[in-house]
Amino acid sequence: MKFKIVWIDDSRTWVKSVESEVKDAFEGLEFDPNIEWFQDSNSAKESILGAYADLLLIDCTLPEGVRGDDFIKELRINRCFAHVVFYSQDADNLQAMEEDKHFIHVTHRDDIADTLESVADQAYRKYKHPAFMRGLLLSEFIDLENLMESLISQCFKGESDYFKQTIIHKGGESFSLAAKKKFIVRLIKEAIEKDGSFTEKLKAIDFSSSQFDKHVTNKRNVLAHAYPEYDQDSGKITLVSAIDNVDFNAEWFHETREKIHEHKNKVRNLIDMNLYQVVNP
Repeated sequence: MKFKIVWIDDSRTWVKSVESEVKDAFEGLEFDPNIEWFQDSNSAKESILGAYADLLLIDCTLPEGVRGDDFIKELRINRCFAHVVFYSQDADNLQAMEEDKHFIHVTHRDDIADTLESVADQAYRKYKHPAFMRGLLLSEFIDLENLMESLISQCFKGESDYFKQTIIHKGGESFSLAAKKKFIVRLIKEAIEKDGSFTEKLKAIDFSSSQFDKHVTNKRNVLAHAYPEYDQDSGKITLVSAIDNVDFNAEWFHETREKIHEHKNKVRNLIDMNLYQVVNP
């Protein structure tokens, strides 16, 4: 089971000295850890928000003098709810972090290996539980749909809040996920028709109706109609699809999550292009 760890620390030498212990903690529980090390928080933030992370390892005092808790609060605002382990050699730093209840683990730098063994065990229990994985992916789908709403409402400029309240959030099936996708596809088409200079950029973003249906709509429908089932012989709880014969294994969850984040980035890129200025000047 793949497990992405983002590690922020200005000392590459120290990270290297304990990296094997970190990997061992997760590999011992069937994880395949992928560690991305960053020396500065800005590069790390771009990686985290542009994809996803299962675990953040963060020195309490970040290289640019940024406080670790301030950095995490910014990520939380942007809907990154990854597990966090803060560490420091300074006891005062750790006490400050412990005051914020959503920081799951705070530890002394010398104790990080022991702490991560506990974190790995918790992660194993969560990621093996179908209800947790189902809830995790459904929240990712919701985040993607919120981004789509932001792109659509952007086209209504000063009336964006009114549009959300009266059309999107009160439209029921009339403004479903499929309707939002069609709006975005039409927006892209009209932008190209009105200004050919957008063509190459939009081709590079590659927001495709067929790919969206394959990797987002269909997967969401499968997951929404799945239900847990208890096997008395094995004592295990599994997730069963009500509409397709799907094996909800670690690979299925990981691939689905990656595709959701790919589409999140596509929508973010479309938002940054301000297409409404051409389509609805």
